[in-house]
Amino acid sequence: MRLAFVILAHDDADNLFRLIKRLLADDNLVVVHWDKNNPLDIQSAAQDRVDASALPRLRFARRVAVEWGRWSMVQATLAALEELEQSGAVVDYVVLLSGADYPLKPIHKLKAFLAQGGGREYIECVDLERDAWVVKGLVHERYQQYHYLNWREYPKLFSFMVSLQKKLGIRRRLPDKLRAHLGSQWWALTWPTLQQILRISRRKAIRHFFKTTWAPDELFFQTLVAALVPSERIAGSGVTFYHFSHQGRPLVFYNDHFGFLTRQDYFFARKLSTEASGLRDQLDGFIDNAAAPVKPMKALAKQLGDYDRFIAVQWRGLPGRRIIGRQQDAWYGDLEWNKRPYFALICYQEAKLEPLRRALNALPNVCCYGEIFHGDRIDYGLPGKGHPFYHEHKTALRDMKRPNFLCDLLHANPGQLLGFVLRLPSGNEMEKVVIFDPQAAPIYVLPDGQYLESGAINWQGAFDNMILHDNLAEIRRAGKPCLVLATRNHGLPAASITQVAEHIGRLQIGLAC
Repeated sequence: MRLAFVILAHDDADNLFRLIKRLLADDNLVVVHWDKNNPLDIQSAAQDRVDASALPRLRFARRVAVEWGRWSMVQATLAALEELEQSGAVVDYVVLLSGADYPLKPIHKLKAFLAQGGGREYIECVDLERDAWVVKGLVHERYQQYHYLNWREYPKLFSFMVSLQKKLGIRRRLPDKLRAHLGSQWWALTWPTLQQILRISRRKAIRHFFKTTWAPDELFFQTLVAALVPSERIAGSGVTFYHFSHQGRPLVFYNDHFGFLTRQDYFFARKLSTEASGLRDQLDGFIDNAAAPVKPMKALAKQLGDYDRFIAVQWRGLPGRRIIGRQQDAWYGDLEWNKRPYFALICYQEAKLEPLRRALNALPNVCCYGEIFHGDRIDYGLPGKGHPFYHEHKTALRDMKRPNFLCDLLHANPGQLLGFVLRLPSGNEMEKVVIFDPQAAPIYVLPDGQYLESGAINWQGAFDNMILHDNLAEIRRAGKPCLVLATRNHGLPAASITQVAEHIGRLQIGLAC
């Protein structure tokens, strides 16, 4: 049996090539689709990263700029399948993976398993008229309505269009009398079935319809496989282990998930953290030492005992352990389990705090960042002290959930008391986090009350000061202690800087390990 692997990747070239090398063994083929949004020349990089003997079995698809939840995801997959078709290679199965996936078992065991299946299609195909698949979000609206916008970019407008189409009674029908089926994006399908799907995908009516659906990567292949293949030949599961949280988010696996993953029946895991090199090392050793025989296995099942126990106890909390898969307060995020105190220098826009930051950073075991929640950058303000996951000019990951970013930053600095500058108005509501987070110690830096500039009132300064005082009043209503200082000509006097340093010293007594 010969396999081809299609990999959809958009970043993290190091882990991508690690996956490619593992898959190219045993005469397998690999076709990579590298997101057009990434400027890296992945083909040139492959010349140095892949053994010359294996390079002929590595191909690269025509690149598409991929948007999450949009047709471009399917378009990228089809481009990879077209590249495989043009190669003329003879394969039995094609397995679709992402660059963040990794094998859990040797490839020869996967081949033996597929051979036992007698040509079955390993894909989730859930008939929406009979069963539920979506954890949270749109179901029939995905295909019955028109979707021209990306929910991540225009969430309010996207929701408005959904509501408007419901009121107008818009309910589209699939072309060619197809019946909608949903399922995971990740599958292992026979090459003859995929060749039929490629031919169907070239029909204008098919492409036109699916281009205006939402998350077609969970609809397109699933619907067509259900139409082309008898139900008894559809396994109802892929070969990749994944799991959604109670909020409908995919679980991400880290270095401490080795035991959990190796208990799974599946052959791949989705999705591993970029930084989980230790987990990948352990999986390599596990795969290389795996016994040769493969036990007969007609169906793949998730072994979720560990995860279910985790969920069962999380309402009581897990001391010293990050909650996986579910959060009591989705807005508050990972800060709900944080026990490390920190401080925030809350000030107005024109306050000059660099002398204060220098004085605080000179203290032992104190790390005072700059404006880490600045609108267009993460202003760490400390060379070499930025978080490796969050590049200073790539704010999208930080802004997906700012409390999670703050929590990651806190725990990337063990043994140190961390602080940062927060200028108001911030536009990101992090001042509310500081009010209600019991670990946050706010330090307010107020202007001296002078708003005259060249004989005219500085209305912007007065407005900013009003916001600052309103926030201070709110924190006092909450009964939270705080230190309040005033500037002179927008700077802090030496005595005030000393006062802050002494205050920070007292906070360090409560620093958790």
